[in-house]
Amino acid sequence: MHHEKEKLIKVRPVFLLGSNPSFIREDGLGFHEVKDKSEQDTKTDGILHQLGIDMEPKILVRKEEDFYRLDMERDAFIIFIHCMERFPSIISLANTGIPIILAGEEGALGDTLDTFEYIADFDNVKVAFNFEEIRQRIRILKAVKHIIRTTICVFDLKERPLNESGWYKNPLLRGKLKTQYIDVHKFENRYKSIDKEKAEKLAKKWMKESKVIEPSLEDVTKSASLYIAMKGVIKDMNTNTAYVLWCGQFTKLLGTKMCFAIAKLNDDGYLTGCWRGENLLPMLILHGLSEKPIFFGEIHMYRDGVISLRHCAVPQKIASCHYVLRSWRNMKGTVTPYCELPKGKVTLVNSGIGDRMVVMKGEVIDCRDLGGDNCRTTVWVKIDDKELVYKITGREFAMVYGDYSKEAKEVGNMLGIKRI
Repeated sequence: MHHEKEKLIKVRPVFLLGSNPSFIREDGLGFHEVKDKSEQDTKTDGILHQLGIDMEPKILVRKEEDFYRLDMERDAFIIFIHCMERFPSIISLANTGIPIILAGEEGALGDTLDTFEYIADFDNVKVAFNFEEIRQRIRILKAVKHIIRTTICVFDLKERPLNESGWYKNPLLRGKLKTQYIDVHKFENRYKSIDKEKAEKLAKKWMKESKVIEPSLEDVTKSASLYIAMKGVIKDMNTNTAYVLWCGQFTKLLGTKMCFAIAKLNDDGYLTGCWRGENLLPMLILHGLSEKPIFFGEIHMYRDGVISLRHCAVPQKIASCHYVLRSWRNMKGTVTPYCELPKGKVTLVNSGIGDRMVVMKGEVIDCRDLGGDNCRTTVWVKIDDKELVYKITGREFAMVYGDYSKEAKEVGNMLGIKRI
C-alpha cells in the first residue's frame, strides 16, 4: 500500500541450456532434448509463467560468453539447470556473494544437484527442490532486504541510555536497523493543532463501525487527532513503519492513550508496534514474510504448553472483526479496541534482548477481554513444541496467522541472529 517498491528485489532468471538442453516430457516421467532455439525460448517463458514471480528479463546461457551479459547489480539470481555442462563463470558468480537459487523445472532435480556439487561450499548458494521453494526463497530475500532498508519512525520522549532500555540491548537494534526519532515538540504541536471538526468526523465514523462501551465522542476524537498526527509524522519520514516505546509515557502529554491510534495505523498499512522494542524485529520478520497484519504482545501467563499473550493495540484486519471500544484498564478518557482474534494456526517469534531468537508454531485456541488490570485483548496459544517455552529470551512476541516458521528462521540466520 505504501512504499511497495522498497519491498521489491531485482531477481535475474538465468537458464543454463548448453548445447543440448533437456526439458521434462509432457508425461512428466523423463526428459527430452530441445535443440530448436525458438522452442527453448517458449519453454523457458512457460517455466517463468508457471513460477509466477515478478523478475528481470531472462538470460539464456548456451555458451560461456553468454555469462558476460549478466549485470551484477542484482539482489539475487535464479539459475535453472537444463544441462550437465560445466560453466566456470558460475563459480565467479558465486564468488560475488549475491544470493543464488539453483533450480530446475518442477520436479527436475538431477542436473540441478550436479551443478550444485561444484559450488556447494558457497553459503550464498541454495537449492530449491520445487517452485514453491523458489517462491519461499524469494520471500525470505525480500523480507531481509526490506528489514535492512526500512526506516523506523520511533516515538519516544527521549533517547534512552543503555541501562534503561531493552531496546538498546539487542545488537541488531543498536545501529543495524535504520531508526529515526521524532521531534517531540513538533509532534506535540502537530497533535494539538489538528482540526477538531476533521477529527470528530473521523471519530464518529469509527464509532459507527464499532460497538462502543465506555468511551465518549470526545475520547474517540482525541484518538482520531492522535492518529492523524502520528500518520503525518510517519509519512514525513517517508516510511510506513513506526514504533512507540512505552506509550504510557505520552499519556500526560497527549491527554489520552495511544492504543486505538496505533491499531488504526496498522489497519491502514502502517506497521506500528508498541512497548519496549523487543517485539519490533519479530514484527518486521513476520510482516516482511507474510505481508499480513501482526499481533504484537507480551506473555501474560503460561500453563502446560499454552501461553497467553496480551496487548491493547490490535489491528482489526487480523480478524476482520468489529471493534469493541473500551477504556484502557478502566482509565477514564482513554480508548482501546478489543478485537476477538480467530482460532487457527500461527507463527510466533521472540527475540528478547540478545542476538538470539525463538521461532514457534502454535494454534490460537481462545481470545477474551479479561477486564480489570489487563490489556483488553488476550489470546491463548497452544505451542506445538512446549520445550521451546524454556528457551525464550524476553517477554515480548510477534504473531501472525499461518506457518512461516521455516522462512522466519532463514531470515534470522541471514540477519545474523542465533536461533535457539
